[in-house]
Amino acid sequence: MCLPLVVIMGLGWRLARHEQTLAHQRLNELLLVRLQDTATIIEDYFQQHERKLLTLTESVKHDPESIRQLIRRNPHIAQLFVLNTNGTLLYPNPADALNQAERRFLNDFGDLLLHNDFLPATAEGSEGTTPATSGWSVKFQGQGLNLLYFRRLPSGELIGILLQRARWIADLIAELPDTAELPDTTDTLNASRSGTLKTRIRLIDSNSRSIYEWGPLEPDENAPPLQDLAPPYPLSSWRLQQFVDEHALATLGRGTYFNLISILAASGLVILIAGTWSYREYNRQMREATQRVSFVNQVSHELKTPLTNIRMYAELLEDDLEEILNDQTEKQTEQQAEKQAENQRSHLKVIVEESQRLSRLIANVLTFAQKQRDQLTLHRRSATIDDVITTVTGRFNPAFQRRSLEVNFHLSAPDQVSLDVDALEQILGNLLSNVEKYASTGKHLKITSSQLNDVSTITISDDGPGIPSRHRERIFRPFHRLSNHIADTPGTGIGLTIARQLTQLHGGDLRLIPSRHGATFEIRLHTPIHAPLHTPIPESEATP
Repeated sequence: MCLPLVVIMGLGWRLARHEQTLAHQRLNELLLVRLQDTATIIEDYFQQHERKLLTLTESVKHDPESIRQLIRRNPHIAQLFVLNTNGTLLYPNPADALNQAERRFLNDFGDLLLHNDFLPATAEGSEGTTPATSGWSVKFQGQGLNLLYFRRLPSGELIGILLQRARWIADLIAELPDTAELPDTTDTLNASRSGTLKTRIRLIDSNSRSIYEWGPLEPDENAPPLQDLAPPYPLSSWRLQQFVDEHALATLGRGTYFNLISILAASGLVILIAGTWSYREYNRQMREATQRVSFVNQVSHELKTPLTNIRMYAELLEDDLEEILNDQTEKQTEQQAEKQAENQRSHLKVIVEESQRLSRLIANVLTFAQKQRDQLTLHRRSATIDDVITTVTGRFNPAFQRRSLEVNFHLSAPDQVSLDVDALEQILGNLLSNVEKYASTGKHLKITSSQLNDVSTITISDDGPGIPSRHRERIFRPFHRLSNHIADTPGTGIGLTIARQLTQLHGGDLRLIPSRHGATFEIRLHTPIHAPLHTPIPESEATP
């Protein structure tokens, strides 16, 4: 019983660990896909912004006033600049009269523009490297990352735009998902059996400051992200981080363990039931084997006892006959002859009793064997219940007299009825044999009979030690005896079983009736009134 459970537990544990690992992998993959989707949103935003700026730079006029008006009309532009083909700054020209915004721009980005350090690395082509004609450039200045868009015109001049930092960040945040729109991952991952798997996505800058975050989870300040991804250029110095509820993460895949426990419980229950059944079946077979061995021992002992008595008293009778032959020539007194005849009658009586006992034992064994093969049948004929009782009791009179057991009859069943006489004799013989064996310490035996319609009732009561209450039903089971020790209580243990089976074949039953003293057995038989075989001849037609 334990070995299959251990094997199932080991395999189930490995399967559960494997399933939990797969659940974590699926969760990581899903979270990575969600971060990639967010990165795609950021990439699409800058591509759209780049197309707008490309269109805007096509209509830029190079006079300072026109550029200033363009900047004032477009809130996304913090400053615009123009470089000629040799890299000289055309606007804002340091030699011209500049406004405050232009001077601040030159102060922050002048060196960068003079050395062309804002331009990205050149792209590699089939003929070496070629300068980029448009794109994004980043500059860390002031509050953090600043974005510059540049475009080189066909004439060779370069136009650049510094984006208003607060504005493009606000526009980017507007493109990102809102908290209420966070997808529910419970159904996808089956990670939490009691609610939604809470997550949070955070966009942080290069200084690890949170720019924007969304999702219902409030992670701990020092909690590490489960997934970390760099957005596409020009925000490649920023990070996208995703956090997951640690409690839900710890219970991820617990459903597999729950299923494992359920399977183990079900398997254990099946194995327990099978083991219990096997154990009970084994015990039953062992009990039956023990009963059969005990039955063989009891039958052998029971057969041996009457055969020994028959042989012994037959030998005594033979010795008596030899003495008679030897003393024929001698003159015997009448008293000696009478004594010798009495001894012979006593020996013959014992032989008859033991022969009857042996016949009952053999009849019980044969009847039990027929019942086991379902071959036990009745052979009904016309008989009188009281006559059968008198005949069977007469066979036990010598044994009862030796034990000073007085038999009292109250017989009230004189009608001719249909019954199996041999079966009834066997029933009564088994009950009276039990009285002889177990109730011999008593002094009285009462036998009553009665008839009512088609039912005949026989009651046998003794004043012996009785039967304990715990054995009242067990005594009718095959091979059950109050004591299995041969010397304690002789018998095969099938007498009452056969008696009940025969009464049931008669359409009745054999019961042990509760009584204050001794044991009382009640026999109820279905015995239809037997009709005459021949119709009586009328007196007018009778021959004188």
